Amino acid sequence: MSRRWMMKQGKDEILPGSPYHEGEKKWFIIYLRPRSEKLVHKILTDLNYEVFFPTIRSLRVWKNRQKKRITLPLFPNYLFVYTYEHELYNIKRQPRVATFVSCDGKPATISGQDIAGVKRMLGMDKTITVETRFTKGEPVRIVSGPLAGYEGVLIQQNGRTRFGIRLEAINYTVLIDISRSAVEKR
Repeated sequence: MSRRWMMKQGKDEILPGSPYHEGEKKWFIIYLRPRSEKLVHKILTDLNYEVFFPTIRSLRVWKNRQKKRITLPLFPNYLFVYTYEHELYNIKRQPRVATFVSCDGKPATISGQDIAGVKRMLGMDKTITVETRFTKGEPVRIVSGPLAGYEGVLIQQNGRTRFGIRLEAINYTVLIDISRSAVEKR
């Protein structure tokens, strides 16, 4: 049974274990057109893809001094999709998707542990920041608290101790305040 025959018969889905299934599911990085994260998230979710769209709440003050809490993307113009590599072409064909992030001609991925770490940071009631320019810190492992077991970097910033998970493929570091007693050197 050829792939072309399967598509003619309306069987466009490649199932794990079939001869047409290649590789394993990974977290791929999708680059979007500006301000289209919510729309593409909805489109991909409706197509049954597992999509990670991290957001933060921010207080904005308008010109008329009105204050309003708004939801902003943690990584503007990026979404993370847990899928097979061969499905990236179908994702790229969706409206408002510019491309997928690649490194050396291959689609870039982020480890599941990094995604889980960012999700856990978002679940904590602490201020989260994202840095693109990053000062090197010492590699550490968290030994206590909700982030126990995660590895990242420890930096001093404005007199505060901060723990960061580095997402090298998109050149971002997610930082959160942490107690120095909760970490150990790797």
